[in-house]
Amino acid sequence: MTASFRIALRDLTLLLASMITIIGTTAIAPSLPQMADYFRDTPNGDFLVRITLSIPALSAGLFGPLMGFVIDRWGRKRVFVAALILYGISGISGFFLTSLSLILITRFILGISVAAITTSATALIGDYAHESKLATSMGRQSLFMAFGNVLFVSLSGVLADFSWRWPFLIYTISLLILPTAILLITETRTTRSGAEKTLQGETNVLIPKTRTAFVCMITFVNMVVYFMVPVYLPFYVQSFSDGNSMKAGGLLAVVGLSWGIASSQYHRLRNSLSFERITMLALSLVVTAYVLLSIANGYYLMIVALLMIGVGLGTILPNINAWLLSLVPATSKGRAIGTMVFFSFMGQFFSPVITEPLTTAVGISRSYLLMGMLLVPLVVVCGLYEFKQRRLRVRKFEGGRINVDQ
Repeated sequence: MTASFRIALRDLTLLLASMITIIGTTAIAPSLPQMADYFRDTPNGDFLVRITLSIPALSAGLFGPLMGFVIDRWGRKRVFVAALILYGISGISGFFLTSLSLILITRFILGISVAAITTSATALIGDYAHESKLATSMGRQSLFMAFGNVLFVSLSGVLADFSWRWPFLIYTISLLILPTAILLITETRTTRSGAEKTLQGETNVLIPKTRTAFVCMITFVNMVVYFMVPVYLPFYVQSFSDGNSMKAGGLLAVVGLSWGIASSQYHRLRNSLSFERITMLALSLVVTAYVLLSIANGYYLMIVALLMIGVGLGTILPNINAWLLSLVPATSKGRAIGTMVFFSFMGQFFSPVITEPLTTAVGISRSYLLMGMLLVPLVVVCGLYEFKQRRLRVRKFEGGRINVDQ
């Protein structure tokens, strides 16, 4: 194997691993109505079935900071390989289990593996990428996540029409990635030396808390709002006279398609716009999309809205990753990513918890409108933050000119 081929295959392994993290929660989304019908006699069965979709997000969020600390201290590869194995075993378990309680337990374990894969794969991609190529690397990672969303959610929609159990087989994909992960993934010198210094207690690198907290807040709110799509869209489609799981899976794939196209062009956007401006524009697009989705009474308007949601998501996800990684040193990437993973997946988990009473009270369509409006204050905050950062840059520039003149 030539060196260039090994590097390409190594990078592909990390991108494929990133791809399967997004389906840790969404792969079974099209089968939720059939699954709810199967467990209809279970107390609170309908609500618990919806929680099976989001409970991996809870455990991923809870364990994200821990995984970030672990990979910074003991290295990325060992955590990455172990997580791929755990992902495959826990994910496929739902195909065999007949108890909703046991399915919930295995889904919780699946979330732990998702946290480990997300932190280690993103940190490794950041380690391997040159600073000037960070936006390109993050855009490529988001592109593969979108491709996985299109491929596997579409496949899930087809499989769900046979049985709600079949989509659980999709999780075996992690075991196919395992051999190249074992053979080709290596630690960089920076992370190795950083881990050694951390073990010896010689470093105490600080993460910029205010800016990191702001990025994490955007991540949380964005996920609370976005996750209404995979959770409620299958039920929304079922309310149409010709709705079925295959159509629900196809519509969810529309999000992934536009997400992937937007992600592939993110580096071009980043060349001319700041992180704050990109976030503001992406969230504004999502607000518009949710308004359209709330008034959709047929598939055409729904498709337009979902395309816009995908573009917004495909822009904001690589932007948040690149923004965060630009704030922290190499030896603290794991902890920073772990913190972001916590807010991202907690947003996914709390989305149905927050929105279930809302959809019960006003219906799914109106809930989309109200949750879309939740993003409006965040758009305003991003605009004010961008304005503040621009003023600071102008002051620094003018201060530099004064010093030069003197």
